[in-house]
Amino acid sequence: MPKHSFFLKMLLFIAFVGFSGNLLAAKENKIKIAVLDFKTTGGATDIGEGTAEQLRAALMETGKYTVVEHDMLKDALEEQKLAPGGVVTQTMAVAIGKSLGVKLVAVGSVVKIDNSYTLNVRFVDVATGEVLFGKRLTAQSSAEIPELCSQIVEILVQKEPAQVQEEEQSQLQSVIKPRKTEAPDSESIKGLINLGINYPGAGLRYFFSNSSALELRGQSEKDITIGGVRLYLFPGLFKRSGVIPYWGIEGDYGSFKGEYSKGNGYAGGGFAGLECFMGKSASLQADGGASYVSLKDKTTALTQSGTEFTINFGFNIYF
Repeated sequence: MPKHSFFLKMLLFIAFVGFSGNLLAAKENKIKIAVLDFKTTGGATDIGEGTAEQLRAALMETGKYTVVEHDMLKDALEEQKLAPGGVVTQTMAVAIGKSLGVKLVAVGSVVKIDNSYTLNVRFVDVATGEVLFGKRLTAQSSAEIPELCSQIVEILVQKEPAQVQEEEQSQLQSVIKPRKTEAPDSESIKGLINLGINYPGAGLRYFFSNSSALELRGQSEKDITIGGVRLYLFPGLFKRSGVIPYWGIEGDYGSFKGEYSKGNGYAGGGFAGLECFMGKSASLQADGGASYVSLKDKTTALTQSGTEFTINFGFNIYF
C-alpha cells in the first residue's frame, strides 16, 4: 500500500496543475477586440475619441474581452495610412483587425445635433468581413454617452455567445487538439501512449486497439526490484473523459536481497479497476486483484508460494 504522504503530495500537485490549466483556459477564451476612435460630426473631435475609450472600458469590465491598447491602434492606422477618427470601411476594419490579430473590430461615429448625441457602432468580424452586430443609440447630453456604451456592450454580450464564442472554442480546440488521438474512435485511439506513475515506480502504456492496451511497468524499493507486463481491456470504445472501467491480467518478475537472504520470484493474476480523467491529458486510476506469487531464496533454496491480494494506485499523463 502507498504511503499517505506520497498521495497527499500527488493530489496537491494535481490540484495545482488543474487550477493553473483553468486560469490559462479562461485567459485564452477571452475574445480579442479593437475599438477604433469614432468619427465626430457636429461636435468637438475629442468626443469621438472619448466615446471609443468609454466603450473600451465597458468591454474590459465584462471580463470576456481582451481590448487592444490605444497606442497599438495608432501604429495599425499608420500602417493603413489612416488618420485617427476618420471614416473606416468594413474592408479597412478587416485589414486593421488582421494586422492586430483580433477577432472583432468596433467602428462608429458620434453625431451631435443641437443638444443630442447619436452613437452609431458596428462590430466587424475580421474572419468573415461581415458586421456581426450594429446599434444606434441617442443621448440627450454628452454625460449620458458612457451609459450608452454600457448598453451596447450589454447587448453585444447577449448576442455574441452563440456565434462568436462557438467559433473561439472551435479555434481553441484546433490548437490544443491537433492530433487524431483526441477523437474517441478506433483509428485515433490506436497508437495512444501514456506514462503512468505508480508508487514506487512507473509504467509505459501503449493502446494497440480501441479497447485494449499493453503496459510495461517497473517498481523498485530498497532491496526489491520488480518488472512486469499488464494487458488492459476496456469495455467498448475507450474515451479520454469521465470514469472508465477496465480489467486485465498481469505478469511480474522480481528479485530481492536481504541481510540473510537473496532470491527472485514471479507473480501472475488478474485485476479490475477504474480510471478517472481530469481533462484529456491526465487521469487517476485505482485497481485491485488477486495474484499467485512464488518466491525462491537462493541462499537457503527454500521456495514459498501463495495467493496475494494487491491494490494499485496511479497517475497517468497522456501524450
